This record gives sequence, structure tokens and C-alpha cells, in this order.
Amino acid sequence: MDDQQFKELQAELRQLKERVAILENQVESSAADTGRLQTRVKSSRRPETKPVDRKRSILPDGISEEKLAGTWFNRLGILAIMLAVAFFLKWSFDNHLIGELGRIVIGLVLGLVFLGTGEYFQRKNYHIYGQGFTGGGIAILYFSIFSAFNFYHLISQPVAFALMVLITLAASLLAVRYDSPAVGIIGIVGGFATPFLLNNGESNRVVLFTYIAILDAGVLLVAYFKKWLVFNYLTFLFTYMSFFAGFRSSPIWHNYQTFDGISFSFLTLFFIIYLVVSYTRNLRLKETFVWADISLILLNAVIYFVFSYELLNRHFEDWIGFWAIFLGLIYLLMGMFIYRRFAGTRNLSLTLLVVAAGFITIAAPLQFDGYWISIAWAVEAVIIFYLNLKIKPAKVPLAGFIIMVLTIISLFTYPFEISGKEFWIFLNKAAVAYISVIIAMTIIVYLYYRQTRNSVTRLNRILLLGLQIALNLLIIIFLTREINAYYDYRWHLARLGQQFRLQNSQDLIISIVWGLHAAVLVVLGFWRRLKGIRWFGLGFLGVVIFKVFLYDLSNLTTPYRILSFMGLGIILLAVSWLYHRYKNQIKGE
Repeated sequence: MDDQQFKELQAELRQLKERVAILENQVESSAADTGRLQTRVKSSRRPETKPVDRKRSILPDGISEEKLAGTWFNRLGILAIMLAVAFFLKWSFDNHLIGELGRIVIGLVLGLVFLGTGEYFQRKNYHIYGQGFTGGGIAILYFSIFSAFNFYHLISQPVAFALMVLITLAASLLAVRYDSPAVGIIGIVGGFATPFLLNNGESNRVVLFTYIAILDAGVLLVAYFKKWLVFNYLTFLFTYMSFFAGFRSSPIWHNYQTFDGISFSFLTLFFIIYLVVSYTRNLRLKETFVWADISLILLNAVIYFVFSYELLNRHFEDWIGFWAIFLGLIYLLMGMFIYRRFAGTRNLSLTLLVVAAGFITIAAPLQFDGYWISIAWAVEAVIIFYLNLKIKPAKVPLAGFIIMVLTIISLFTYPFEISGKEFWIFLNKAAVAYISVIIAMTIIVYLYYRQTRNSVTRLNRILLLGLQIALNLLIIIFLTREINAYYDYRWHLARLGQQFRLQNSQDLIISIVWGLHAAVLVVLGFWRRLKGIRWFGLGFLGVVIFKVFLYDLSNLTTPYRILSFMGLGIILLAVSWLYHRYKNQIKGE
């Protein structure tokens, strides 16, 4: 072995020793870590300590001392100063202490000082404290501009409205910039309070309603960027309260000869603004609609219709129902448009559909009378079921069920009579109404069956069976009332001897019609494999048997009694044959 090979072996030996030393160090480190971990596990249970007794706060939960004194005192202090400014302007006006221009200048300067103070505290990170000054400054500016125009006539109407637009824009932008609903609320409360705090007894609806519209434009601007539900609801409440106050104080309120087009136009403008406010941000950002959004849509529709009905009914009483239909169609078209254009807005679409159904339901008794109401509601129920099942198939069409119940109830509120002009059977007003409702219910049963036939939900099966039973009961009631009305008309025209024969004929026809209807239900149950309908037909056939054996047997004369039992026997044999013929189908169910 030469020297070169010997040196290589020494180098490899050193490397092996170093590796062994590293491995030994790692083993010792792992053992030490394991020991420390066991020690930590053993000592992880902390010694029990007695709970520290803390004094309960005298304030309600959710309200801290800092929030009470730092936030609410700030808001109340700003409100007090705002009221002081308003009272000062009115007091100085009543006592002629300061010139008109001087009063306005003082108000403007004070408002700008408040805005500057609010901005100063915002920059110093005293956000909540600064918000109070900002909101108060906006309200004081509203006071000053409104007073300069409406009371002192120092500026023209275009100038006043331009300044108010600027103030509203500034308030909206500052509220969004500071991300502060409080700034918006304080400013808007001051803005809405201005016309009433500085009221001098004069009534000017155009000025008041235009002023409110400007404020609402600011609300719409804020709603585009922020979802502040409290802010939206407060401004909504103040808007319609201000409208009602201006509407009632107008001389035209007691004048039924002149249509109040000004109030109606501004009312419609307010309605459109809050209709847009309700869902503009949700659609823009594809946000989920909450119940607060949906409630605002419903309240806006209800209040607008109440006020518009008061304005229109005085002059268009004969056509007021078509106004409700017009509003219903608007909501219906909006619901379908939003459903098709914006994904994930089914709750909003259903809400608009409910509002549309409500308007159309109200329209029927406003515009029509008698059985026309039932026909109109029946058509509406079909439309509601169709749209509900199309938009949200999994949701039970509650509105459709309610309208259908109202439709059936309305049928029984009017007498089922046949007059000389309507002698032909099934061609009288009552029969046409019943047939229309029956056709509507048949369509609804088909729609619901087609949509839920693959559903295993017990509720859907129960509702479908309930609809089918209600439909057949309505058919039975209609046929019975039609027969009774026909024979009642014949009975009043007949002589005494003929009346007895008519009574026998009437009872016989009812028994035969009932039996045939029961047989048709059994056949339909076999044909369409509808077990529930088949059992309902059997149950009703039992009613027919009971009537024939107890009532007809005692009250019919012999010829009519023979026909009654003969007809029943044929029907029973036919049903029995069906069960023998299709018994395998029954066993396979």
C-alpha cells in the first residue's frame, strides 16, 4: 500500500467519525426533548384557583361606560347644539334681533366650523367623536339654506336647490368616506327636521316635496356604496311622514273636485327611489337579500298603494282596480327580469312575485263584483303557482295556496241561482264561475304533480293529495248545487202535482251523478296509478251507497227507487270488475 492510498483511508475514517458524532448528538437531543415533553404533560394541569369576584356593572349588557359617555353624550351634545341653532334662528326672526342675512351667515359659519372640527378629529383618529361634529355641521347647513330660501327669500329657488344638492352630496360622501352610518343619520335627521322646526305656518308643498326628494337622492347615493339598513329605514320613515304632513296641510286635501297631481307625482318619485334603494347594492355586488331588505320592499309597496289609492279613488273610483293590476304587473315584470338577469336572487324574485300577487288579489274586489272576483282570483292562482314552481320549485307556493283558498271561499259568498234568462244548465253565471275555478284547480294540480312527482318529501305528497281531494270535492259541490238550482227554478214554475215528481227526479239525478263521479275517480286511479284518488273514489262511493239505501229507499216513489238502485248496482258491478281485472296492479303497488 503506497502513501497515497493510506491518506485516502485516513480521510474516509475521519468523515465516518464525524458522522457518528452527529448521529449521537441527534439521539441525545431527541431524548432530552421527549423528557421535557413528558414533564410538560405532567405539569399541564394548572392548580385550581378560586374565581375572582368581580363587581357587576350597573349599566345594561352591551352598553359600556366608554360608549355611554364617549359616544352617546357626543351625539346628544351635538343634537342639543343643533336645536339651539334652530331655536335661535326662529327666536331672532320673531324678535327682530339680528338681520336676516346675519342669521344665515351665522348658521353657515357655524356649520362649516362643525365640519372642519369633525375633519380635524377624524385626522387625529378620534373617529367617533369627530362623526358627531360632522353630522351636526351638515344639519346646520340644511337649516341655514332652507331658512334663507323659504323664510327670508334671500336666495332664489334654483340657487337654494343647488346648494341643498351640494350639501346632500357632501353628507353622502362624508358618510361613505368615514364609513360612518352615524354621520349619515345625524345629517339626515337634521335635514328632515329642518322644514318642521322652522315652520312659520305657511304651506308650500312643492318646496317641501322637492326638498325631501333631494334628501332621498342622497340616501340613494349612500345605498349604492353602503348597506346601512337602519339608515335606509329611518329615511324611509321620515320621507313618508313628511309627505303625509305636507299632503294633509294642503288646501286641496279637502277639495274633492281637483286632482292633486303634485302630490301624486312626488309620491311616485319617493316610491321609485326606495324601490331602487331596496336592492341596488345587492344586485350590484350580488349580495344575499336579508329579511330587512325584503321588508322594506313590502312596506314601500303597501304605503305607496295606500296613499295613491287615497289620491286616485276620489276621481277614478270606477277604474281603481286597474291601478292595482298595473302595480301588480310592474312588480311581476321586475321579478321576472331580475330572476333572468341576476343569478342567486330567487328570494328577491319571490318577494316581488308576492307583492304582485297581493296587488292583483286586491284588484279583483276593487274592480269587479260577484262571481267575477272568483274567476279573477282563480286565474291569478294559476299564474302564481306556475311562476313559484318555475322560480323556486323546492319552496311551497304559499301565496298560491292562500289565493286559491280565497277563491273557493268567494264562490260560497254569492247565491247559486238560475233565472229565466239563464235557464240552460251549465250556462249561467254561477256555473261559469265554478267551471272556471275547477279548470284553474285542475291546471294547478297538474303543475304541482309534474313538479313534485319525483319528490319523496312527505309534505309534497300530502299537499298534492290535498289539492286532488279539494278539486273533487269542489266538482261534487258544483254538480250538486247546479242540479238543485235547476230544479228549484223548475219547482217554482211547476204546478202542485208536478212539484212532487220534480223532487223525486232531483234526488235520483243527484244519486246517479254522485255514483258516476265516484266511478270515474276509481277508473282514474287505476289509469294513472293514483292510489289516493282511487281510495277517495271508494270512500265517496260509500257515501252514495249510504244515500241510496237510507234516503232514496225512504223518500223516492217506486219507479224512481227502481232507477236509483239499478243505477247503483251497475256502478258497483263495474267497479268490482275493475278490481278483479287489475288486481295484479294493486298487488304491485
